[in-house]
Amino acid sequence: MGLRTGSRPRMLQLKSLRIDPPVVQAPMCGCSDLPYRRIVRRFGCALAFAEMVKDRAVIDGNRKTRELLSSDANDRPLGGQLAGRDPELLAEAARRLESLGVAVIDLNAGCPVPKVVRAGCGAALLREPALIGHLVERMARAVSVPVTVKFRTAFDTEDNDRLLEIARLAESAGAAALTVHGRTRAQGFSGEPNLDAIRRVKARSGIPIIGNGNIRCGQDALRMMRETGCDAVMVARGALGNPWIFRSIQAALAGAPEPPAPSPAERAAVLADHFEGLCDAYGTERALHRIRRVIPWYVRGVDRSCELRRAGSQLESVSQFRDLIAGLSSAIPRADVRGMIPEPSRDRNGPP
Repeated sequence: MGLRTGSRPRMLQLKSLRIDPPVVQAPMCGCSDLPYRRIVRRFGCALAFAEMVKDRAVIDGNRKTRELLSSDANDRPLGGQLAGRDPELLAEAARRLESLGVAVIDLNAGCPVPKVVRAGCGAALLREPALIGHLVERMARAVSVPVTVKFRTAFDTEDNDRLLEIARLAESAGAAALTVHGRTRAQGFSGEPNLDAIRRVKARSGIPIIGNGNIRCGQDALRMMRETGCDAVMVARGALGNPWIFRSIQAALAGAPEPPAPSPAERAAVLADHFEGLCDAYGTERALHRIRRVIPWYVRGVDRSCELRRAGSQLESVSQFRDLIAGLSSAIPRADVRGMIPEPSRDRNGPP
């Protein structure tokens, strides 16, 4: 089942919105800000999500939340993801996102961060399928743009009946698509994704299904689509420091040869562009702080990676950053790093 080798990949249709190729950049706390999204769009990302935000923070106009949602005319189509469990708050927050130009609004039912779960949001919703359906219904009635749901296969242990119930209720409530992360909340970001669970949801659903989990290269995306029959894939950590993955996925879905891996000099050039984007968005001082967590993404797989990571963690000036870029440009590739995924954010607090 699924995609045939060399066949033209079908586009993802969400109401009137067409996503071609059918590849989506996931919302990632501490990662998927505007400078990051600008980078991945350059390499072919068709739909990119801003970081997850709380419903109440959106309504209250929280300063940090406004910053997380900052965008521009070229950052389109933009996805927005909401965390919450109150139908009226989520509906109002969805209306606010739509007014900001967000083209797709997603309900988060998968975030495993303890603080989010303790508040009854994110992955905690997996224990309340009926509530997920009610939340989707209110959000879908409140806006004209597509409403989607991203959820995991289970809270602690696999539960096929509950998984399919969540999918059925969300679809019946008006969801335009479902994104299934093939891991449980208990797994976090470890272990292999359960492709069979995604396949079961796809087999029972009449709306597009987006597969998510361990997409590290084009062949991973192709395997996900072939084995589950999903309509699109969502890329998360596999794109950190590796926006070239979007070209790799496009080639794999089209049956074209794998593009060459980026050289250290190419990595350095994109890292420099990433820093410039951070400077534009946050100012030089904050950009120097934020780039410290970004540098390890780009220096994986070169002979001086440890030295470059150490230098990046101690970065205090633009001149030091330029020295680091020069060092990365002259480094020697140690291995193909397409399959290496960075560690997830250690932020235990979730969104503002």
